Amino acid sequence: MGGGSLAATARAQDEPPVYIVSVPMEDGLEAVATRAGAAARAALRGIEGVNWRTPDQRFLGYDDSALSVLDRAREGLDAGRGAYLQLELDQAIEALEGAVENFDAASAALEDPGDLGEALLYLGASHAFNGQTREATAVFRRLHTQMPFITPDPDTFPPEVVTLFERARPSDARRPQGSITIDSNPQGAIAYVDFLARGRTPLTVSGLVEGEHVIRVTRPGATPFVETLSVRRRGRAESSAYLVDAPDLEELSSSLDQLRDADVAELGSGPISSIATMLQVDKIGVIRVSSAGDEQVSLELLLFDVASGRRLLRGEQTYGTAVGEFERHVQQAVAAAFGAALSTADQAEDDEQIPAVYTDPGDQTTTDGPSTPVTEEAWFWVLIGVLAAGAIAAAIAIPLATSQGEPLAQDRGGQVIIRF
Repeated sequence: MGGGSLAATARAQDEPPVYIVSVPMEDGLEAVATRAGAAARAALRGIEGVNWRTPDQRFLGYDDSALSVLDRAREGLDAGRGAYLQLELDQAIEALEGAVENFDAASAALEDPGDLGEALLYLGASHAFNGQTREATAVFRRLHTQMPFITPDPDTFPPEVVTLFERARPSDARRPQGSITIDSNPQGAIAYVDFLARGRTPLTVSGLVEGEHVIRVTRPGATPFVETLSVRRRGRAESSAYLVDAPDLEELSSSLDQLRDADVAELGSGPISSIATMLQVDKIGVIRVSSAGDEQVSLELLLFDVASGRRLLRGEQTYGTAVGEFERHVQQAVAAAFGAALSTADQAEDDEQIPAVYTDPGDQTTTDGPSTPVTEEAWFWVLIGVLAAGAIAAAIAIPLATSQGEPLAQDRGGQVIIRF
């Protein structure tokens, strides 16, 4: 294990363990719910002061070595991106090639393809600027084949890189025509093709570009199954996974399934409590995903304190399910809401919880400038406990006088609802 991994592990031992799980509230939403959970956990990993590593390993089923390799991959991505921006192209290529190699080696622990996709974009751009058109084209073809939902941002990459990326796109004659059939023992596991959750096994994924595709089959608490399959034009491939649960996590998958019908008014002794115990966390987030029609889903986000059984946070919003946009919205929601809730929960008295708020950017373009104040966005969070007006103002400086409509309301469960 590298020095960075050792330091991160040492820090994690002194931080409260926190995790997020997701559950579909209807049949057919398993893939979207899995995507929501993966995006939420990606955001959680960026929140300072929490130990996500221990529960993450238990939930996703990977070992210390995979986590160490993944840490090195992200370090390589940071180094390569920095070298690219300084036009130190040889150093950038070396660092980014190492990052991609490590991301591939740690694919069992790689839920979110964003970092790998970014490493490939910067690697292709570095080759392009270094006059290595063939190498750049090969990198970009991999992105088109395995991650067609990742594209270069024209505000980040110059026109010549974007043009070369488009030229590497498969021609109409090579458009998606292949398929892969995936099964597992036990059945009902989540199958990924090219880092995107597709649904529960058994299933067939069609419309695949000719080339190599990464298959990942997961079951909470079990070691993931990962393999790379080559799909020929109009060809069919098959994959079969055998999954074994960790001895103390055999009930994790069934407990997650029970969340669909669970009463989440409080933590209690139901499946949420069981999941928290198995994952060994102090606080647990739950995302419940329901259909909202027209390729949209409604997300209910909750945060529980395990020791007290109290619900600290509740919010809901509707998003479109387009790949990339959906993940971006979920990550921003979790980063803002959990970041605020976790940073203030330990400061509150037993009978008071400081509210968390969320910035929903909608269709706004992300910039490097100051972020939009969270109090100006149309999202509400529900917090448990008695909220003193002074504590609210001190915690998040809400300009209640400028809010439209009724700024505070009381629901039947005795929770304060904050609307902006």
